[in-house]
Amino acid sequence: MSTELSNAEQTALDAAIDGLLASADPTKMDAVEFRRQRFDHGLAWVHFDRGFGGLAISPRGQGQVERRLRAAGGPTPDPASFFMHLAGPTIHTHGNDAQKQRFLRPMFSGEEKWCQLFSEPGAGSDFAGLACKAVRDGDEWVVNGQKVWNTLAHLGDWGMLVTRTDPDQVKHKGMTYFAVDMHSEGVDVRPLRQMTGEAEFNEVYLTDVRIPDHQRIGDVGEGWRVSLTTLMNERVSIGGGSGAMPKRGSGPVGEIVKLWQELPNEDRTETRQDRLMKLWIIAETQRLTNIRASQSRNMGNPGP
Repeated sequence: MSTELSNAEQTALDAAIDGLLASADPTKMDAVEFRRQRFDHGLAWVHFDRGFGGLAISPRGQGQVERRLRAAGGPTPDPASFFMHLAGPTIHTHGNDAQKQRFLRPMFSGEEKWCQLFSEPGAGSDFAGLACKAVRDGDEWVVNGQKVWNTLAHLGDWGMLVTRTDPDQVKHKGMTYFAVDMHSEGVDVRPLRQMTGEAEFNEVYLTDVRIPDHQRIGDVGEGWRVSLTTLMNERVSIGGGSGAMPKRGSGPVGEIVKLWQELPNEDRTETRQDRLMKLWIIAETQRLTNIRASQSRNMGNPGP
C-alpha cells in the first residue's frame, strides 16, 4: 500500500500546517486554544470533510501533522480525551451536519470529554443482547437501564450510548445510538474500585433520562451499524501503534527465545518448549493484529 500523498494533497497539507504555525505558537498558547485552531485549520482529522476538522485528504497525512506539530512544541494529547478517537469518526460518518458542528470541535479541543456506554451486566460479550431501553416521547427519548465497565465515565461530558428501541425486532435491528449528556438528570455514575483504590472504571445507571431526538446518531434502529464504526475505530486506536511494522520475534518474546537458546539441552524440556510456543503464537497474533490495525487506520475510517 502506498504511503504517499498526491501532489495536491501534500500541497494542501503543507499549507495548512504552515498556516497554523504562523498564526499560533504552541509553546506560548494554552493547549485547548491551540487545539481549537488546529481544528479550524483542518488538522484534527485530515481525512474528515473541510469545515469539520479535516482537509478531505488521505489519512496517511495525519502522521506528518503529528510529527511537525510535536517538533514545533505542540501539546501532547490528554489521556482523558481518548474517546474522541471513537466518537469523532462515528459522528463524522453517521451524524448530520448540525451534530458535526456541535460536537467535533469541543471534542477535539478537549473542552468536552467523551465516554463509551456499551457494556451491560446481563449482556456479557453479546453486545447485541443489550437491554437498556429507549422509548420515544414526542421529540425526546426516555432511557432506562444500566451500563458497566465504563472507562472514564466519571470525567465524561458526553457518552456514546446504545439502547434497545424496538424489542420486537431481531436484536441487531432494534438498537439506536445516542449522544447522551452525562450531566443530565437521571444519569448516575458510580465508581468501580480496583485493588489499588483507584476507579478508572464505572457503572452508569440511567433512570428516566430524557434525550432529545436531535442527539440521535444515525437512523432509528441502525444502532448496530453505527456501533460497528465506534468499535472498529476503538480497535484501530488501541492496536494501531505508531505505524511502524514490528519484526517477527521482536520485543519480550524475542528475549525469551534468547534465554531458551542459552539453556543447557537437559533443561529444554517439552513442557518449557510448549509454553514457549504458546507465548510465541500469542506475540505473533498480536503483532499481525497491530499491523492490520495500522493499515486500517491509513485507509481512513475502518467502520461501516
